[in-house]
Order: sequence, then C-alpha cells, then structure tokens
Amino acid sequence: MAADPRKRQKQHARKVAKRKATLATKRPGVEAPGGMNAARLMRVAAVAPLHECLMGRDLFEMGIGTVVVSRELPNGRMGAAFFLLDVFCLGVKNADFLVAPREEYSWRLEHMMAHETLLPIAPEYARKLVEAAEAYARDLGFSPHPDYQLSRTILADIDATACPTTLTFGKDGQPFYVAGPYDTPQRVHNVLQTLTKRCGPDGFHYLLPLEGMDAWDDKALADERDGDEMVIEAEYTKLEG
Repeated sequence: MAADPRKRQKQHARKVAKRKATLATKRPGVEAPGGMNAARLMRVAAVAPLHECLMGRDLFEMGIGTVVVSRELPNGRMGAAFFLLDVFCLGVKNADFLVAPREEYSWRLEHMMAHETLLPIAPEYARKLVEAAEAYARDLGFSPHPDYQLSRTILADIDATACPTTLTFGKDGQPFYVAGPYDTPQRVHNVLQTLTKRCGPDGFHYLLPLEGMDAWDDKALADERDGDEMVIEAEYTKLEG
C-alpha cells in the first residue's frame, strides 16, 4: 500500500532540511563579482534571458516542493531563485537566490534531484504558482520567508496572467499544517493559534511528528491506523495563552 501523503510530506521536509544544511556547509550562496550586492545582482538577473523553470513533481500531492526559476547572465553565470513552497498551508517556506557559474547551478540541481523529481514548467505558471502560494498563506496570517521579496524579483518580467491554470491550495478544502522536523513546540503553538483565529477550531487540519510528541501535552493525540502505516493525527482542541 502506498505511503500516506502526510507521512511522505514529513519525510520530504526532513530531506529538504538536510539538503539545505549540506549546501550551506559545502557551497557558497550568492557570489558577487566586482563587489555587486545581492539586490543589484538580482536586478541584473531579472532582465536576463530565461534559462528554465522547474517544479517538484509531487508538489500538490505532498503539499511541499520546490520551484526553480533560472536565467543566464551576460557573463555566462547563472542567476537562479529557489522557492520551497508549502501549498497546503504556509506558502513560501524558504526562498534562496544564487548567482554562480553554470557548473555550480547544475550541481545544486543534481543535489536537489537526489531527493525531489523536478519537471519543466512554463514561466507564467511558475510565477503564478509562487505568488498565489504566498498570497494564500498571507491570507491565513503567515508571512513568506525573509528572502522572498528579493528572490521574487527574478519573476518580474513574466506575465502570470497568461497562465490559464486554476490553482487550489490547502487539502480537502481546508488549510493543512504539517509540523516540520525542526519546528519547535513554540512554533507549532504559534501556527495553530494563527489558524484558529483565521479559520476557527474546526476550519483546518494539522499533523504533529511522532518524535517528541510529549512536548505537545496540551493537545489530545489519537492514533489512526492507515493500512500498514501508523499515522499520528492531531485533534486540535485549544491552546492556552
């Protein structure tokens, strides 16, 4: 029997976090030739020819995945923005901008592809998807990653209105928050409070990790058997304070 998509999302979140840690220790982020800062580099990249747009194949099945938009700079380097999207709830969970040689860009993609299958998408779809995910989360009360505003500059000349695709966020008609492997109890508390204020106590779903579940002793937890997979389903009641 196929794994529950909620468990798969948690596994994918762990892989993404591990990937980010590896990239941070092994490779530089933004290279700035001639003293150019990140904002100026992005402005240059935003008017360069598009190279490719990619999206995680299982984004809407798992609820989390990456969108990549890259351009080829005049000096042959690549400018790319990487958006980690949570289309079930939180919108733009991470945003990262890279300017580096083509080999560095290819290395990053290869490393990502070890954990996530990326498929080509139309530029207008890429922009519509990223901005719509951010707007969905913002309406729920969640801000995008701090580097989103800089990274989204790479989308500036793409016409999202040319995309006819209708996008639907959340899961089964409601926001669905899956606590990440590094979400602290306070982070979970804040997210659930925000969702409760916006949607009401019965207007959303969420899933807590099995590991360290005793940290959430102010919520009732129940087991749900799904085939051969044991899923820990959180039944939200209330939060104090």
